[in-house]
Amino acid sequence: MMIEKDKCVYTKCYCEENIYMLCKQIDENYPEMLDKFTVVFISNDERKIPMWAQKSCVDDYPVIWDYHVILLFSSDNGLFVYDFDTKLPFPCKAEEYMVESFKPQLILQSKYERYFRLIPARSYLYYFASDRSHMVRADGMYHSEPPKYDPIVSKDQQKMNLDSYISMKESSIDKYGKVISSEEMFALAGIMIYE
Repeated sequence: MMIEKDKCVYTKCYCEENIYMLCKQIDENYPEMLDKFTVVFISNDERKIPMWAQKSCVDDYPVIWDYHVILLFSSDNGLFVYDFDTKLPFPCKAEEYMVESFKPQLILQSKYERYFRLIPARSYLYYFASDRSHMVRADGMYHSEPPKYDPIVSKDQQKMNLDSYISMKESSIDKYGKVISSEEMFALAGIMIYE
């Protein structure tokens, strides 16, 4: 399924909202396709995840994000990734994306181990909420200019639950999805890691 990147709503440094707005666009234009999409939060307890092939990367060095959010599309032609901040194609085959973005062959220090929280797109559209308070500095200004549209309030009237999605502790609450390891994510993308 082709989605034109330049026709999507995008705000720098608000990946969780960019993916929310992409899910909303899919639901409005291709409602029958929504259940083929899965939102993926990537983080760890240290909130330090190295990623390569990001627009913010300099040369061949990784950028260290506190968290990142992408969208998976399960199609008849395989698994694809939508990431607004990558240098890779939009969408990108999941195997290529994982290899180029996470370098599965590298052995990382444990503090950089990546975990992946998978949430059905439909659930994310219903339950996600952000008042953007995480982007407000001590002086009241934003770290990065917020989106022009209003903050996202969930359908069950929550105003802020972003941390529940970023946390990689397994939640007993279904709406926050399921956490898997990097090895499980790579296997899902069709990458076999041999130690």
